[in-house]
Amino acid sequence: MIVDSKSSKFFGLYNSIHGSLMSYIMMMVHNLTAAEDLLQETATIMWENFDQFQEGTNFTAWAMTIARNKTLEYLRDNRRTKKLLRHEFYARLSHVAEQSAQDYGLRVNALNNCLKKLDSKDKKLIALRYRDNVSVKDIALKVGRPASTLYFRISHIMNLLNLCISRSLSKQDL
Repeated sequence: MIVDSKSSKFFGLYNSIHGSLMSYIMMMVHNLTAAEDLLQETATIMWENFDQFQEGTNFTAWAMTIARNKTLEYLRDNRRTKKLLRHEFYARLSHVAEQSAQDYGLRVNALNNCLKKLDSKDKKLIALRYRDNVSVKDIALKVGRPASTLYFRISHIMNLLNLCISRSLSKQDL
């Protein structure tokens, strides 16, 4: 398959913010199926209008504007969604969620760097628990350690990762 320059540019930019867009949409609609549909619709609109995107400007902001418009339209028009709050609240929430979603990429990068700093045993424990979704009780049986010890160890590792991420992000603010 031959990929043209436009496709290459678009997919390179889109892939760099895919997680942020999904995070933003999910924060707004709280429904995975709806969020996936809205992400697909957002990507389609972005692709169809990519010729209008001005290279050198903020692609993330452009994409977030499209996602915000689609999401607010969904919240306003979808009768199946039980709205707990007024539309104005969702509009304000959108701005907070957008900023949080933009920070998502930075947080993921910080997490990946912090995971690299763990020793091999801790990396394996975190991978089993969170990547492979193995229960702590099953891990305990597998490694021959009490579950209570593993709960404590995982909690300690998570605290270390959280501290490492916070330090990493605060350095980026300088």
